[in-house]
Amino acid sequence: MLALGVIQPSASPWASPVVLVPKKDGSVRFCVDYRKLNAITVSDAYPMPRPDELLDKLGGARYLTTMDLTKGYWQVPLDADARLKSAFITPLGLYEFLTLPFGLKGAPATFQRLMDQLLRGMESFAVAYIDDICVFSQTREDHVCQVRQVLDRLQGAGLTVKAEKCKVGMAEVSYLGHRVGSSRLKLEPAKVEVIRDWPAPHTKKQVQAFIGMAGYYRRFVPHFSTIATPITELCKKGKPDKVVWTEQCQEAFRALKEALVSGPVLANPDFDKPFVVFTNASDTGLGAVLMQEDEKGERHPIVYLSKKLLPREQHYAAIEKECLAMVWALKKLEPYLFGRHFTVYTDHSPLTWLHQMKGANAKLLRWSLLLQDYDMDVVHVKGSANLIADALSWRGGPELPQVTGHCDPAQFSLERGRDVTQQGWESVDLGMSQGSFTGTVCNGDGVAGGDFT
Repeated sequence: MLALGVIQPSASPWASPVVLVPKKDGSVRFCVDYRKLNAITVSDAYPMPRPDELLDKLGGARYLTTMDLTKGYWQVPLDADARLKSAFITPLGLYEFLTLPFGLKGAPATFQRLMDQLLRGMESFAVAYIDDICVFSQTREDHVCQVRQVLDRLQGAGLTVKAEKCKVGMAEVSYLGHRVGSSRLKLEPAKVEVIRDWPAPHTKKQVQAFIGMAGYYRRFVPHFSTIATPITELCKKGKPDKVVWTEQCQEAFRALKEALVSGPVLANPDFDKPFVVFTNASDTGLGAVLMQEDEKGERHPIVYLSKKLLPREQHYAAIEKECLAMVWALKKLEPYLFGRHFTVYTDHSPLTWLHQMKGANAKLLRWSLLLQDYDMDVVHVKGSANLIADALSWRGGPELPQVTGHCDPAQFSLERGRDVTQQGWESVDLGMSQGSFTGTVCNGDGVAGGDFT
């Protein structure tokens, strides 16, 4: 960090502790515990963009390019006063940041302000949500020109793009949890496939878990009791623990699953209203659901999440599993929650004081630091009020697909995409005033590459 010009030795009267957090790729994320500093920081009221408005702009585009900045926060300089407050303690002495560190309360708003100023005048073909930039066009010629303009603007501001996370000239891309492009706007299939792919239960306990979740929305499902009768009969006292699954049960099971992933149960997000998140962990998996209340005060799900625990994670203590469920869910739901106040409900009461914990448990301390960027309240609820997340945690299942890949950052790799033209694209030079980007845009049958210089 010294070599990169990110930090410098400090004589500041301020000081915060450091925590090193391991990442999935084996590298280490450098985190500073700014919780005490954040507690006395005045909030930055700069508005975050509404994801629904951004997605409306992208939906009709034929050509899309997405870009992600490399350690975007570290590319924003701090003024002298802010540098003093960013100071942190290491075994080698006191240091302070020269650039915007991760974990500060006002960092998201500061970075969004920078991106909005950077793309001013380009709103008709370029949008940004934090460091995720998307360029959208109707014709190939316009797209090449507009991508070049955005790259020139980034270079003029001294910002660097992470090549491995860029996708150029795509007909459809994943952006803010949706598939957009080619006059289409749809949810990522993984948001509801947890329910659609729910396997037929084999035991009475599995039946009870599913019925408990489905029953939470019985007021939205006409004739719920009649539809669910073949399944609820399996839960009666005296019935064997290993259920006999009949064709009638399967038909009722299919009907209830379909009801859970369609209106009026499943709702579209309204970014003018607060979100609530329910999380839960079982011995084998994690579950969560993002919800909002309608005008009548009824809560509707927006996204279902489920994940199987890794073998090592199954040995975590109960509080560690519950905290992991919260961290995992909020990261997956970041496009909905980042920069907005929301509430997390958990049936594990110790998590309500997560932000005040000390360093007795290294895992919990690291995870609490990862949650510094979120403006949230953590509320304890009884297990009986957390049926959906509880059922999803026992279900387990696939995670939401990542918007970007995890390739070697030294190489530019384009994900396989649908054909944007019948013949595909040839090499395109997006030359800039100082340096260039040259790459072959992929078609439906191949993967091409290039380099940023």
